[in-house]
Amino acid sequence: MMKQRWRTISSVCLVLFLGGCSGPVGLYHAMEGGAIAQKRQPPPGLNLPYPNLADVPPAPAPTPPDEAARIAARARQDANNGMSAPAPGALAGLTLPAGPIPAAPPKPAQTSAATPPKLANPPPVPLAFAAHTALLAHAQIEKLRALAARRGQADILVCGFGDGDLALALARARRLADALTAAGVPGRAIRISAMAAGSGGFAQLVY
Repeated sequence: MMKQRWRTISSVCLVLFLGGCSGPVGLYHAMEGGAIAQKRQPPPGLNLPYPNLADVPPAPAPTPPDEAARIAARARQDANNGMSAPAPGALAGLTLPAGPIPAAPPKPAQTSAATPPKLANPPPVPLAFAAHTALLAHAQIEKLRALAARRGQADILVCGFGDGDLALALARARRLADALTAAGVPGRAIRISAMAAGSGGFAQLVY
């Protein structure tokens, strides 16, 4: 009888002791000591009041499908072109002035003692394209062939104007260079330039 009573008292004391140490893991940490035996800090915000759900703003209204599609198309166009398309009718009746002809870049000076005198660059040959395209008529190609025939050792500067579109200006300048290449002018002798403003293009001998 006494053994059973001591056994019961020992069991209760052991349970109370282990419970105060948060179980066997807590007892092990307490015996190990160090930082792991320290009391755990309370979680942040434990003493803060619960949030009031009545203060949460209502969800915004969903975007209509047609409006979402229009915004996505506008974003894709801005990413591809770097600019937005003008509103319909915004460019009605707009005429762009002819672009100024940029000065031809100078060629590197020759270091030879027998440097020939520098020749003056002749005036540029104006060239016309079909509206809003990089298409050259046969008469314009003949002008380029005649310029290539009298080129000699000079370079040829070609420039395209894009009616407000730099991509069109570059396409026109490349079309002029292709026509000169077909006429026998080597690619190293062709200089390409482009300007968004203005219409048409030109080609000029550069000495």
